[in-house]
Amino acid sequence: MNHFTRLISATLLCAALAFQGCSATKNLPKETLSSPVPMGQVGGDQTLFLPKNAFPSKPSQPPALSQAPANLHVTGQALGLKPMVWLYASPTSKALYASSAADFQNNIRQWETFLSKYHVPFKTITSPAQLESSTPGVLVLPSLVALSDKERLAIGQFRQAGGSVLSSWLTGVRDEQGTWLGFDFMNKVLNVDVLGDTEGEDAENYLLPFGNGAISHSVNAGQRIWLERIKGHYPLRLRSQQTAAVISDWSRTAIRQKPSATLVFNETPQLSGALSRSVHFGYSERLWVSADPKAIEALAHNALTWLLRQPDSHLSAWPYPYRGALSVVVDAPEVVDELDLAFASSVAQAGAKTSFYTLTSELAKSAATLKSIQAQGHELGYMADRFEGFDKQSADVQQKRLLTMQDELKTAGLTTGKSLGFHAPMESTDTTTRQLLNQLGFTHVVSANDTTEDRLPFTTPRSSASPLAQHPMVTLPRTLSDPEVLINEGDPTEGLKQALAEFDLSLHMGGLTLVRFQNQTLLNEEALMAIFSQYKQNTAHLWSATTADVAHWWLDHERLKVGLTAVKAGYQLTVTLSPGEPLTLPAAVIVNLPYPHDQLSLTALGHTMIDMKIQALDPWRTAVSMGALKPGSYRWLMQFTHALAPNAASK
Repeated sequence: MNHFTRLISATLLCAALAFQGCSATKNLPKETLSSPVPMGQVGGDQTLFLPKNAFPSKPSQPPALSQAPANLHVTGQALGLKPMVWLYASPTSKALYASSAADFQNNIRQWETFLSKYHVPFKTITSPAQLESSTPGVLVLPSLVALSDKERLAIGQFRQAGGSVLSSWLTGVRDEQGTWLGFDFMNKVLNVDVLGDTEGEDAENYLLPFGNGAISHSVNAGQRIWLERIKGHYPLRLRSQQTAAVISDWSRTAIRQKPSATLVFNETPQLSGALSRSVHFGYSERLWVSADPKAIEALAHNALTWLLRQPDSHLSAWPYPYRGALSVVVDAPEVVDELDLAFASSVAQAGAKTSFYTLTSELAKSAATLKSIQAQGHELGYMADRFEGFDKQSADVQQKRLLTMQDELKTAGLTTGKSLGFHAPMESTDTTTRQLLNQLGFTHVVSANDTTEDRLPFTTPRSSASPLAQHPMVTLPRTLSDPEVLINEGDPTEGLKQALAEFDLSLHMGGLTLVRFQNQTLLNEEALMAIFSQYKQNTAHLWSATTADVAHWWLDHERLKVGLTAVKAGYQLTVTLSPGEPLTLPAAVIVNLPYPHDQLSLTALGHTMIDMKIQALDPWRTAVSMGALKPGSYRWLMQFTHALAPNAASK
C-alpha cells in the first residue's frame, strides 16, 4: 500500500488556517496534478544557471546522511505566529529565465496548481515590496536562481521573524545583472550547502526518500521516484541539518565518493531568538512534469505541513522502537555443514536471526545440522527441489516441483513450522510461480529487487483455491547487493566498504534490510566480523527477525489504520485494528510536533486504556507505542504543551 494514501491533507490545514469550505472528504485527491505543464527546453547559453566551474573539481568527503540536530528552544515570540503561505514570483529570476527558452512561469504554475488542489490558502506575490511586507508563515521560493540584494535581505528578515522557507534547486546564486555569486546565500540564509550536482552521472536519476521521516513519511522507504535528466537542470548534491531523500541509481547503490542528499531540512535559531524552519528540494519544478505526480506531491505536502507547524501522524513501518528491520538470508544449494552452523551462531551473537533456504533433493545430508540451526532460533525455508530456476516452466512442472520439495523436507524429518517461506534458485520465477505459491498457501516469498519500487514488504491477496484465503501472501524484497558479490568480485577492501555503506543507507531509509549470503560462505573472518559488528552496533535501531517474523508483522501492519482530525479542543487521533488476533508486537504512531521538544499528551475518548508509551524520537517527532493492541477502534484527544526556553518561560 502506498503511504501517500495516508496523507493528512486538507482537513488539518483547513482547520489550522481557518480556511472555509473544506471537508474530510477532500482529504485525499482522486486525481493527480491536472495535465503536465508544458515548458520549452533550455536553449541558448547552457551555463545560464550554473557556470562551468561552479563546483570544486574534487568533491569533498561525503557528509553523514543525518547530522545531529541543534539544541532548539521555543520562545514566546514564536508561539504567536499565524501560518500563511506566500509564493514568491521574483521579477529578478523572471528576467533571467527570459534570457533563455526556459519558462519561469512553469515554476509558479506548478506551485499554484498544487496549493489550490489541496485547498491551502496562499498568495502569489511578485515584487520586493510585497516580499518585505509578508507576515511570517511559509515562503515558497520556486527555483529563484537570481535575486536582488533587496530580495535577499527581505528573505533573511522573513526567517529572522520566525518565518519558514520552502526553496527549490538553485536559489539566489546570481544577482539582478545575472552575475554568478555562488552558494553563499543558500548557505547563510537557507542553511544549505551545495556540494555538486549529478551532471555526468547518467544513472543517478532516482530520488529515494527515507521512510517515517518528518517530511517524507507519506512515501514508502526507498521508493524509486524517477527524475528526468534535462541538461541544465540536474539535481543538486546537498548538505544540511537533516536528510530526507538521496539521489542514486535504479539499484539504490550507496554512493560513497560523493554526497547524495538532495532533499534536506533544518530548523535553526535566528539572531532574533526566533526559530525558523527550512526545507530545500535539490531538484527544480521542471522535473515535476515527468516525475510520479503522487510521490512528488506527497513530499511537497509533507514538507509544507511541517513548515506550517501542523501536527501530523502516520503509522510506523516497524514495531516500536525500531526504525527498520534486518533479516539475514542464507541460500543453501550445497550441503549445510558445521561451517554454516558456526555462521548461524555468529549471526545470533550479533543479535540477528538467520533464515536458511535449502534445496531438498539431498536434504538428508543436511538434516542434523539444520535441526541444530533451528534449535538456535533460526528459520528454515524452501529454495527448490533442485538448483534450477522456475521461469518459463509449465504450470504442471512447477507445481510438481513445489509439491515434491515439501514432501522431501518431511521425509528428511524437518519442518518449517507454521510458515512456508520460499526463495527460488537465482530468484528465477515468473507469474505462474507466484500464482502457484499463492494457491499452495506459502506464507512469504523472498523476491528480487525488480518486484517492487520501494524497500518495504507487500502483500498479494489469496486466490479462492488457497488454503489460507484469509491471509495474503507476503513478498519480501531483497534490495541490497550481496556482501559476497561485492567483496569477492573486485577489490576486497573496497567491496567490504561498499557492503557496509549499502547496509547503512538501507538503515537510514527505514526499509527492510534483507542481506543474503551463500552457505559455506567464502568470506574471510575479517569481513564477517566487520559485517556482524555493524549488525550488533545497530540493534537499538533495527528489528532483527526471521523472514517469517517479518511476514507475520506485515500482515498485522496492514490491519492498522491511523487518522488525525482537528477538533475544538485540539486534535483527535484514531487508531483502528481490523478483526483478527491481538498484536503480538507493539505498533507505533509517529507524530510530528508543532515545535521542537513539545510535550504530547493523549486523553482516551470512550474506551478502555491500553498499554501505551510516549517517547521522543528527535526534536520534531514523538512515537506513541501500543502494546498488545486488540481489534477495535481507539480514539484519543491529542494536545501539545510547548517547552519554552528558560528566558521565554520567565517572561
